[in-house]
Amino acid sequence: MDAQPVSSKSLRRVDGQPQRSKFLIVSGIRFLSEGLAEILAREPWIEISGVSTSVSAAISTSSALLPDFILLDAALDGGLAAVAQFRDVVPGVRVVALAIAETEEDVVSWAEAGVAGYIPRTAALADLVQLLVGIQDGRQPCSSRVVFGLLRRLGSGGGRVRDKSRSASPLTGRERQITELISAGLSNKEIARRLNIGLSTTKSHVHNLLGKLNLQGRGQVAAWTRGTRSWRLDVPRRLRLSKNPSVSLSPSRRSDAPPGRQGDRSPSAALGPDRSDDRLLPRMDIPMTDVRAARGGA
Repeated sequence: MDAQPVSSKSLRRVDGQPQRSKFLIVSGIRFLSEGLAEILAREPWIEISGVSTSVSAAISTSSALLPDFILLDAALDGGLAAVAQFRDVVPGVRVVALAIAETEEDVVSWAEAGVAGYIPRTAALADLVQLLVGIQDGRQPCSSRVVFGLLRRLGSGGGRVRDKSRSASPLTGRERQITELISAGLSNKEIARRLNIGLSTTKSHVHNLLGKLNLQGRGQVAAWTRGTRSWRLDVPRRLRLSKNPSVSLSPSRRSDAPPGRQGDRSPSAALGPDRSDDRLLPRMDIPMTDVRAARGGA
């Protein structure tokens, strides 16, 4: 397949030549990262600076490679926490979450983590370059279902400015929910079922909150939670009083969905032709920075 020139004006220098951007691809699946590198390298505006199979290796090499973009496999453990680390090591780098489930919960979680954009796992390979061009231009195609979920969440108070006692906590709303569930004795699998999120996402949240609070384990999390009950956690009363894992925070995520629709985090799905019903709905472009601002993030 011949490389197709990108028409975006932002990718052209004054002399008309493509403005090249350096990409670092991070995925635990080697053939996926190498396949993406081979395909993207055909684009005249993309330069592949490297591929990595782990977050830790990518963080240690990114300071030398100085990429403009980091394509981060959303299935990697610690991926959410790594976004801030990448941005600290390489100021100005744009991290793009690769192959995320395009749900309200996952989109907000990655937006709060600080990504510049995302590639949904239902995206076709033929759409990948144009999605990256949109992110380069500050645009993020987003399904109307996700937009509606964001509006519903903000309209219910999720985007209001927190009071001083709440703002003293360095944790996001989701991380505070997880600290409460950890203190109740739930395992990572039980927390994932309770909040209707993936196990890898749960592990990333736990890893992230431990780092933020400088804690060493779940027992210390429980002690920290008991000592900070002066501010109210974002956990509905039904979740604090019940251990029934069928209770869900996200009514839009059906617990009776077919296997693979809500728990599957396979990044290889980004290369497949499978698409969800969202393709029948109009899509909207929203900057990820707007999502973070509405949620009270940086």
